[in-house]
Amino acid sequence: MRAKAATVVAPAVLLALTVGAQAQIRFAGGVGVADVVSTVLAGSPDIEQARLAVEAEAGNLLLAASPFDLEVRTMLQRARESLSLASARDGVPATETIETRTSAIKSFRSGLVVSSELSLGHNRGSTFGLPAARIDASVSVRVPLVGGRGGSAASGGERAALESVAASRLERDHIVARAVHDAVLAYWRYLAAHGRLRTYVASADRAQRLVEETRVLIRADERPASDLDLVASNRAQKLTAVTVARQTLLDAKYALGIAMGLPAGSIPTLGPPLTGFPDATGEHGSAAGAAARAAAVRTALAARRDLAALRTRRDGARLAWEGALREVRSRWDIVTRVGYTSVARMAASAPDAWFGPGAGGVSSLLRIEYEPAATNRAVRGTALGRAARYRTAVVAVDDLSRRIEANVLVAIEACDNAAREARTADESVRLSERSVRTEQEKFRLGLGTLFDAILAEDSLTNARLRSTDARLRLAGALVRLRFETGSLLDVTGGRVSADPNRLTSFVLEERES
Repeated sequence: MRAKAATVVAPAVLLALTVGAQAQIRFAGGVGVADVVSTVLAGSPDIEQARLAVEAEAGNLLLAASPFDLEVRTMLQRARESLSLASARDGVPATETIETRTSAIKSFRSGLVVSSELSLGHNRGSTFGLPAARIDASVSVRVPLVGGRGGSAASGGERAALESVAASRLERDHIVARAVHDAVLAYWRYLAAHGRLRTYVASADRAQRLVEETRVLIRADERPASDLDLVASNRAQKLTAVTVARQTLLDAKYALGIAMGLPAGSIPTLGPPLTGFPDATGEHGSAAGAAARAAAVRTALAARRDLAALRTRRDGARLAWEGALREVRSRWDIVTRVGYTSVARMAASAPDAWFGPGAGGVSSLLRIEYEPAATNRAVRGTALGRAARYRTAVVAVDDLSRRIEANVLVAIEACDNAAREARTADESVRLSERSVRTEQEKFRLGLGTLFDAILAEDSLTNARLRSTDARLRLAGALVRLRFETGSLLDVTGGRVSADPNRLTSFVLEERES
C-alpha cells in the first residue's frame, strides 16, 4: 500500500516542482506590460473569486425558480386495523388497506396553479362490506382573478434573480478591469523604482568620482585637506539613498508580483521591466476641447461595467418590488375541480376476484376564494422592503453616474498636466546635465567651488527623479483614464481581452449605449 501511495505522490510532487520552476523562470529575463496584462487575466485570485460569485448567483436563480418547478409526490401506505367486537364469532376481525397515491402540482408564473391526484386503494379482510377497491382521480385548477394575476412575489423574485446573474457577470468584468488597472499601475511603479535606483546609483558614482578628483587636487596642493571630508560625507549620503532605493525597488517588485497573482516563490526572480513609459510628446487631454471630453464621458457611461451592473440590479429590484405589490392587493381566486371515482367489491368465494365492473362517477367543484390583504402583514412588509431596495438602487445608479463623469473629467486633465510636467522635467534634466559638466570643468580648473559642483550634482539628481515621477504620473493618468472610461478591456461574447497598446495611447473610441 505504501509503495502504491509513493508511486502516486511522486509524480504529483514532481509536477508541482516543475510548475513552480517554470513559474520562477517565466519572467526571469524581464517583464513587459503585455506580460502583466496576460498574467492577470489568466490567474488573478480576484478574478477567480468574481467567477465563483457568478456561479453562486446562478445557484440563487435556480432557488428563486424552484416555486415554479413541477412537484410530483408518490406515497405507498399499508394499514392494518383489528377491532374487538362482541358479535364476532371467529375472534378479532382484521382489516388491511393498501393505498398508492400520486400527486402533481405546477405553479405558473402568471399565477395559475394546476394540480392533479391519482389514488389507488385496496381493502382486504373487511367484515362490514366496505369497498374492496377504490380509484380516485382529480384535476384542480386555481385561476387568479384579482391580486394574483400576472404573477406574485415569487415570480418577481425569480426575475430579480435573473437580473442578478446578469449583474454579477458585469461586476466580474469590472473586477477584471480593476485587477488589470491595479497590476499595470504596479508595473509602472516597478519601472519608476528601477529608474530611481539608476538615478541614485549614477549620483553615487558621480560622488565617488568627485572624491577621487578631490584627492588628486589635495595631493597637488590645489585644495585643502578639509574638502575631502565634505565630498566623503556627500558620497555617504548618496550611498544611503542607493540603499533606500534598493528596498523601494524590492517593495515594488513584490507589489507587482502580488498584483499579477504570481506564486510567492517566483516573485524574487522577476526580471527588470521591459516596457518604457508612455511618450510625453503631443497633447493628452484638454487640448482636444470640450467635444472630446463630452465624448469621453459618453463612452464611460456606456462602457463602464460596474454602472451597467448597478443598472441591472436596479431593474431587478424594480421587478421584485412589482411582484410584491401584486400580493399587497386583496386576492380573489376561482378554483375548479373535476374528479372521477370508481368503487368495486370482491366476490365472496374468491377474495382476489373482482365483482363485476363496480360503481363509479364524476364529481365537480367550483369555489371562489377571497383573501383580504389587510390581514397579511408579511406581504406588506415584503413590499416595503423591496420598495426601499429599489429606491436605494436608483440612488446608487445616479451617484455612480455622477462620480464617473467627474472622474473622467479629472482623468483627462490629469493626463494633460502630467504630459506637460513630463516635458518640462525632461528639459530640466537636459539643462542640469549641461550645468553639471560646466561645474565639473570649472572645479578642475579651480574656477569653481566644491559647493557649486555638489549643488549641480544634486540638482541633476533631483531633476532626474522629478522626470521619473512625472512619467509615472503620466502613465498612471493614462491607465486611470482607460479605467474610468471603461475602455481598458474588450468584452466580446463573454470573453475579456485587453490591448496593451491602449495603456500608452490617449485615443479613445467613443461607444454608445
